[in-house]
Amino acid sequence: MNKVRIAGLLLLGLYALGSIPAAENELSGGTSVPDGLRRPQRGEAPRYPQDTVIGPLGRGDAPEGAYTLALDLLRALLRENRDAPVLRDVDPAAAAEYYTALEAIKPQQFRIGGGREEPDGSASFLVRFMGRDQWITGELYLRTEEAQWKLDELILEKPRNLQEGTEPYPFDYSPYERLF
Repeated sequence: MNKVRIAGLLLLGLYALGSIPAAENELSGGTSVPDGLRRPQRGEAPRYPQDTVIGPLGRGDAPEGAYTLALDLLRALLRENRDAPVLRDVDPAAAAEYYTALEAIKPQQFRIGGGREEPDGSASFLVRFMGRDQWITGELYLRTEEAQWKLDELILEKPRNLQEGTEPYPFDYSPYERLF
């Protein structure tokens, strides 16, 4: 065996016997990851998960009412609930186009993120519908009329295979990102 393997086995043996203590931190209650890194501090923005295609998930900078309407619209489209009250004001030809595009992938779930308020007062969100073998991304635009949010447009891209979303990235994650 080479010297590196022998040294590694020796260190592993000493660690197992308790001669080398595990990494501890007095602020973390004896664990190797301090609490300050595991959860947001007071006043710190909440940490939302991130989709590798559409980015951070959640409301973003969009108004709460717009986010609620967007969720309701996406749920109705996912369930193919053509009689949902949230779709009452949607142009029937546009709704049929959305259902046709989604039928191609038979979506089982959706994700919403990237919410932001546009300069004209409207709101937009990045969305992703995921089926068993394919997914579709798009942008959802909402406008406000008389203090009510309405669907302005939903632009859906062409379906893609799930393997396209799992291709290796041109960069490697840092050790910090790998740990958490």
